[in-house]
Amino acid sequence: MYLSADKQKRFTPITSISELHQQLQLAIELEFSTLPPYLSALYSIKENTNNCAYQVIQSVVMEEMFHLTNAANVLIATGGSPALNNTAFIPSFPTKLPDGEQWFEVSLLKFSPEALQTFKYIEEPSENVPGKITIGDFYANVEKGLTYLSETLPPDELFPASTGPQIAHKYYYGGGGEITPVTDLDSAMFAINAIIAQGEGIPERCWDPDKPFPLEQGTGIASGDHQLFMQPRELAHYYRFNELAQGRRYVCGDSHNSGPTGPKIPIDYTRVYNMKPNPNSGDYAFAPELAALDYEFNRLFTLLLDQLHNAFNGDPELLVPAVGTMFKLKELAQELMRNPIPDSPQQYHAGPTWQYLKG
Repeated sequence: MYLSADKQKRFTPITSISELHQQLQLAIELEFSTLPPYLSALYSIKENTNNCAYQVIQSVVMEEMFHLTNAANVLIATGGSPALNNTAFIPSFPTKLPDGEQWFEVSLLKFSPEALQTFKYIEEPSENVPGKITIGDFYANVEKGLTYLSETLPPDELFPASTGPQIAHKYYYGGGGEITPVTDLDSAMFAINAIIAQGEGIPERCWDPDKPFPLEQGTGIASGDHQLFMQPRELAHYYRFNELAQGRRYVCGDSHNSGPTGPKIPIDYTRVYNMKPNPNSGDYAFAPELAALDYEFNRLFTLLLDQLHNAFNGDPELLVPAVGTMFKLKELAQELMRNPIPDSPQQYHAGPTWQYLKG
C-alpha cells in the first residue's frame, strides 16, 4: 500500500525493534478499541430482529479479533509481549482511536444511522479521505517499518527463534480468515496485509471498489481469485457497513462512487433497545440492580482480558475458556439493555460500561 509523503510525515518512522513493538502493541489496542462500539450496537438489537444487520456486525467483530490476533502474532514473532490486562488498554468513551485519527470520535451507541456512520469512519479506505489518517495508513507505516528492519537487521534479530507460542488457527472459532504462523518478513507482511484488506479493501488482491466486482452466479463470491486469506472473498468492512447505512446490497457493476444499488436490506431502527450513549457507572448510582449487573459485566470483562493476555503470553489454551466468557458477556449486556434507567428523561436503557477492574 502506497503512503503519501504528507501522511508519512505524520507517523514516527519505525527504525528499531523497540519502536516496532510499540506500534504493534498500539495495533492490538486499536483493534480491540473497535469492539465495545461494535458490540454495543450489536447487543442493542432486539432478539430475532434486524437479522441481516446483526450478522454483518457480528462478522466484522469476528474479523477484528482475527486482526488483533494477527497483530499479536507479529509482535510475538519479533520478540515482543502483548499487553491486554490493564486499565490503559481500554479507552474511555467517547474517544479518538489510538492510531492518530483525529478527524472523528468514537462513541458507544445503540444500532442506529449515527452508529453506522461512525463505523464507516473507523473503516474508511485511505483513498476516500485524502489528507486524513486512516487505519490503513497506520498499518502501511508498520509494513514500511518491517521492510526497513528486514533490510538493516539480521533475520534472527528481527525474527528470533526463542519466542513464546503464537495463537494457532485451531484456537480461533468462527469466520474471519485463516491464522497462519509468522516466521519471517513474508508471513508478517501477509498477516498485516490481511488486516488492511478486510478493513479497507485496498491491496491489489482485494476488490477494488472503483471497479466492477463480478460475482459468480448464486454464490456471492467474487470471480477470479476465489479466496482471500484462506476465506471466500467478501466486501471490506467499510462497504459492509455502507450496505446497512444505505439499506441496499452491492451487486455486480456497483462501485464506490455508485454505492449499493441492489436488493433492499430490511432494517427497523425501532426494534432496538434505546441504550444511553456512552453509558458510565454514574448512570446507575440510584439503580442498585443495574449497578450490580454492570459490575458483574465488568468483572467478566476483566476476566476476559486476563484470559486473552495470558493466552497471548505463553498459554494459548486459555482461548478456549475465553470463548465461554464472551458468551456470558453477551448475555449480561443484553440483560442490561432490556432495563430502562430509572427517571431517565430520554427513557434511556442501560448498557455495559466496558471497564477493566483493578485487582
